[in-house]
Formats: sequence, structure tokens, C-alpha cells
Amino acid sequence: MAMVRWAPDGPEIDATVAARGMKLAVEYFLRQIQQGNIRCLVERGVGDDEGRHRLSFKYRDRELLLIVADDGQVLSEELTMAPRKFVWK
Repeated sequence: MAMVRWAPDGPEIDATVAARGMKLAVEYFLRQIQQGNIRCLVERGVGDDEGRHRLSFKYRDRELLLIVADDGQVLSEELTMAPRKFVWK
């Protein structure tokens, strides 16, 4: 089953896939998307990466990278979380 569908105006991804990948509740993820707090970027592979796409989701201290095939299958996913910064007073 494809997790991403390619629509004329860009990819459509199952919110549960992205939310789970970012370690967020689906409802919270959707609310943050609607409020514009999660930034998304889609890149099309060229050369050796032809037929693959990179979808990036960034929110606060975390970034999810999904590599997706033309048929919508998620080939890989990677979550990077930046360490929190503390200010000593």
C-alpha cells in the first residue's frame, strides 16, 4: 500500500505516517500543520536518485526525512532531533 500519493499540486501523505515518524500524536501533528508550525519541503531526485523523492518535515527540535519512490512507497525514514538548549541563570 502506498503511503504517498502524487497529486497535481504535490504529494499527499498519510498523516499517521508523518506523525508517527516525528513521534507526535496525529491530532497534534495535524493541528501544527494547519497552524503553519511544521515546515515541509519536497525534492525530486536527479541522476542516480531519479525516481525517488525526499520529503522533509521540520518542527521545533526535530526533522523527519522520508525517501519515497514514484509509486508512493516509503523507502526510508530518518528522524533527527536536536539537543535542547538550556540557559543557565
